[in-house]
Amino acid sequence: MENTVNNSANVRVVKGFLDAQYAGDFDTAFGSFAQPDFSWIVGSADNETLRDAIPWAGHTHLGKEGYVQLVTELFSEFEALEFNPARFTDAGECVFVEGNFVFRHKETGKTVNSDFLSRFDMKDGKIIGGQFYENTQGVAEARRKD
Repeated sequence: MENTVNNSANVRVVKGFLDAQYAGDFDTAFGSFAQPDFSWIVGSADNETLRDAIPWAGHTHLGKEGYVQLVTELFSEFEALEFNPARFTDAGECVFVEGNFVFRHKETGKTVNSDFLSRFDMKDGKIIGGQFYENTQGVAEARRKD
């Protein structure tokens, strides 16, 4: 996928949030780029079946604490081999990020290669929340022990 970056103020906020997060600096990610009532969803907001397959998916993570818990749980199980946000699109009230990732499960050794789409909802120049869409079947399969 071609690396296409819209350089609007909203896109700069999302990129700042992601850069700080990737550096492990959640204080900056949330202090500079996110609203206090931030919420984040992986997959769908209320899906018990999804939650059974992927514990950090299928429900809403609230605030910095909820998001840090999500990231901590995810990366306690998976090693990120690649994470490539390739296209940022400012749609006014939200920013869409399209890309691809390759993760390896630390226990099973299985990899998942997935396209993703993130929606970052914006309010007053900061991120209020959003949703991450991925190949949840692939992630669940990588977690499953044979």
